[in-house]
Amino acid sequence: MKHPVMPSILLLSSLGTVLFAQDAAEQVGRRPYEMVWANRIEDTRPPLVDFENLDGWSVERKDSVASFARSREQQLWGEGVGKLVYRAQGTRPTVVARPPKPIAFPAPIDSVNFWVHGNNWDWVPDPATPKVNVALLLRSKSGQAMHVPLGNVRWVEWWLMHRRLSPEEIALLDGGGTLEGIEITGGTNKDDRTLYFDNLAFYRESLAPLTFGPRPTRGIDLPPGQGTGTNT
Repeated sequence: MKHPVMPSILLLSSLGTVLFAQDAAEQVGRRPYEMVWANRIEDTRPPLVDFENLDGWSVERKDSVASFARSREQQLWGEGVGKLVYRAQGTRPTVVARPPKPIAFPAPIDSVNFWVHGNNWDWVPDPATPKVNVALLLRSKSGQAMHVPLGNVRWVEWWLMHRRLSPEEIALLDGGGTLEGIEITGGTNKDDRTLYFDNLAFYRESLAPLTFGPRPTRGIDLPPGQGTGTNT
């Protein structure tokens, strides 16, 4: 006897967190056409978290209702992404997606990349979908907790959130550290809204000095005191 396909299963933890198992019948989305046309199937930076397996992840919530699970509704790298559904249930909503245990990353690092599929445009404000802020909860090897903001969400597509750490943050993570959570704040929307996450990477960026070859001299006489720049 065949069993019918069951819908997503609601899971409740002792901490009051909420998770939904992936629905086997969900529709699979398409990768951005730019990635398809360019045949880009691998990210530039190796990810610390690729969201292909979210077993054991949990959601902590304050003044909010939220769920977090693997999904294929949107596609970018690999086959799975993280899907966060959230809405406010109070005045200061905060949602934190946490891995089963802190995820270690080695030193040296000075930069973070995080792919996020957003839900609003900066140039067309939607009062029903307020901009949320994304931050990472880290801990240095010495045990110091760190709150690292990445910015606010203001796009309705895949977007690479890039952050170069401050000198103080780089110094704290000189011996490496761990990722303890992904924090979303400011989601005061009363109806469900959704964000999708993919590849989260920590790395050291090589910023070598820029060099330029000589360019042709300008075809006009420059005003007195005006430099020629690289047009020599």
